[in-house]
Amino acid sequence: MKINITEPVFDNEEIKLVQEVLDSHWVVQGPKVAEFERLISEFSSSPYAVAVSNCTTGLHLSLIALGIGEGDEVIVPAFTFVASANACLYVGAKPVFVDIDLDTFNIDVTKIEAAITDKTKAIMPVHLFGLAADMDPILELAKKHNLKVIEDAACAMGTRYKGTHVGFIGEMGAFSFHPRKAITTGEGGMVFTSNKELAMKTKSLRDHGAAVSDLERHGDKSHTLPAYEDLGYNYRMTDIQGAIGVAQAHKLQSILDGRINRAKKYDEAFKDYPYLKTPTVPAYSNHAYQSYVLLVKENSPLSRDEISKKLAEKDIMTRQGTQNVPMLGLYVKKYSFKESDFPNSAYAEKNTLTIPLYASMTDEEQNYVVENIKELF
Repeated sequence: MKINITEPVFDNEEIKLVQEVLDSHWVVQGPKVAEFERLISEFSSSPYAVAVSNCTTGLHLSLIALGIGEGDEVIVPAFTFVASANACLYVGAKPVFVDIDLDTFNIDVTKIEAAITDKTKAIMPVHLFGLAADMDPILELAKKHNLKVIEDAACAMGTRYKGTHVGFIGEMGAFSFHPRKAITTGEGGMVFTSNKELAMKTKSLRDHGAAVSDLERHGDKSHTLPAYEDLGYNYRMTDIQGAIGVAQAHKLQSILDGRINRAKKYDEAFKDYPYLKTPTVPAYSNHAYQSYVLLVKENSPLSRDEISKKLAEKDIMTRQGTQNVPMLGLYVKKYSFKESDFPNSAYAEKNTLTIPLYASMTDEEQNYVVENIKELF
């Protein structure tokens, strides 16, 4: 039995809708992307949802739309995917790293204020693995220091903070539809905001800075090219991806429910287990379980890497949680960070174990994972 780290949930609906796009001959960003945006906006209650080519480009456009650029600083958790920090570099800003809380793997809100300088322009909390960062104290700091808040919600479709879907709690937020996420369009992303002006700016920037989209021009039967007032990018989602997204959006809640149910079974299996710590879920957030991440405790007779290797021999795929970004080569060379600068992030990088989780997982598959992990000890 081979158990992958995740499995997308596809059926004939994706095939049918993609065929519709191919038959229509409109394969670039168009009506299916617009429908996908509408469905995700309705699901999340975000006033505006703007589809983009991936979450990284969504973060990039959010920074630009908010006027963050050369010489500015953006506070970012140290334990995240490299894209969070890279997006800051794209606009000439400096990512200022803050360590995490090992219980939640999210940014330690008690350490943010000490990192704020007169160059700080934004805070970028990451809702890691599908658990919301603690947004209220972040928003309080942002208000106190006149900072913008950009949510890296790559993992967080379906995540709610105190009942509100994440992504538009701050000024803007960006989501991912990579195949390891709950729903996928292959590659793809979405920007949330409650600000109409920021939404319109993002729509323009994703399309080379065009004043109107191809879809709008098509509806008006315009034969002239649009005006271009700003430097934009080709960060559009295709209608082929949009069609897949529409099919995925229709089963989004059932996919989330399936993942949560599997996570509960893991919780029960590893509850009070001496060598592994299950995910913490604070009262302020639900957990969407983009990943199910265990923490290997210090008393474990096996290291995380030894566990992963032995599980791979049983055809059970695992991953580390994510990275301690300041210790990646680019950032060490650029800023001369040391592991001791971010001890919790360093520990999490070496000791987090992501185990297989997907909505279509069977009891047989999940039991196989649990039994093989327990047999190691």
